[in-house]
Amino acid sequence: MFSDTHVPKSLRQILSQYCVPTEELIRDMEKVARLVSVEKGQYVVRQGSVCGDFVFNRRGLFRVCNVTDGVEDTILFGTSGDVFTSLHSYYAHEPSIFSLMAVEDSEVWLISYAEMRELEEKHPVLISWMRGLLIEQTYSFEKRYIFFSNKSAEERFLNFLRMSSGTLRRTSVKYILGIVPLKYIAQYLKITQSTLSRLRKKLVSSDR
Repeated sequence: MFSDTHVPKSLRQILSQYCVPTEELIRDMEKVARLVSVEKGQYVVRQGSVCGDFVFNRRGLFRVCNVTDGVEDTILFGTSGDVFTSLHSYYAHEPSIFSLMAVEDSEVWLISYAEMRELEEKHPVLISWMRGLLIEQTYSFEKRYIFFSNKSAEERFLNFLRMSSGTLRRTSVKYILGIVPLKYIAQYLKITQSTLSRLRKKLVSSDR
């Protein structure tokens, strides 16, 4: 139904989600993009530190998380082809309010803010790309709010299984259930880990 997180996405494919990139733009981005291997459990962006890059997920699975008053929350999952940065850092040079952590061994391209701004000046189509990226991210946050509004634990879990757009559109949710620690999924669904285990056994195991 969906492509695997291990299928690498090129910069061309990532850009093409929100604009029609020129060959010159792709060449210029490939010149400045730094390919970095990220081990499972490693952070690419840390909450409380100023982020300086756009993160283009070539392959792998990440989670966006936040810790407030000692309580950790998983906000979103990101798969191959997704892009992440801290808008607090990009817009106001403030510390990021989120962390980006690899759930499995992954690879990302990093392009600094300074390099991205130079590329935007040379290639105005990147402004359209940025607008599309921001619209989708805002949509994902709004959808998550609706996703949890007045929903029972079982309804939340069923909605999670049915997800086919937003940050999970490129991978199978059942694949995520197989590799992501249950505590992170429980955080995302805002239910207890024991409730998640019961629902997974009831609604997923029999379908495998």
